[in-house]
Amino acid sequence: MKIEEIKTKLPKKEEKIEIFYQNCEKRKKFISGDKENHKFHLKKSRHDLFRAIKEFEDKCWDWTVIKAYYALHHAANGLLLKKQGFFCKDHSCLIIALKFYKLINEEQFKELSKLHESFSDIFGFDLTFQLRKIGQYDVYEWENVKNSGLKSGACSEFLNTSKIIFNFSQSQVWSLRKNNFLSIKEEDAKLIIEVAKKFLSYVENASNN
Repeated sequence: MKIEEIKTKLPKKEEKIEIFYQNCEKRKKFISGDKENHKFHLKKSRHDLFRAIKEFEDKCWDWTVIKAYYALHHAANGLLLKKQGFFCKDHSCLIIALKFYKLINEEQFKELSKLHESFSDIFGFDLTFQLRKIGQYDVYEWENVKNSGLKSGACSEFLNTSKIIFNFSQSQVWSLRKNNFLSIKEEDAKLIIEVAKKFLSYVENASNN
């Protein structure tokens, strides 16, 4: 996968971005919070990135992508909370909010948008939405999540987790893996880790200013 070849559905023009942001507001996608709590998001981001790197070393590309994607999400929320005093659980609205408030530049906006679009397509369903519903984004209790059935490990663990979360049958799980997870290659996993590293570094620097 080459990121420059990915097409994104998120708006590109300023006026469309504003409309999208306003719709996110109307749908109550933004949650007020203490700006100091951005540190929790950054801590979670670092942890997820660490786990992503470990999964990459184990050649488990699906878990690499998932953990690195969460690292990006928590870094982005850390930045939004620090600068604007609220965070967002919706990935599309989060990216749009960062662009709307000019917290990221055009290149970063395109990169985050394309990654979101790409990996939503790869999994074939909104994995991030499903995980959110069982508390994956509660950074104040993420130690509990880490010790639950969602913790990372072997690639097969993801299949077992999928059965629990989505109530999939064994045949459905294996079909899902065949049709979607196998399309995740080493280059995909490597790409998202590189993006996550770069973005987390940017957010940490921006949060100190």
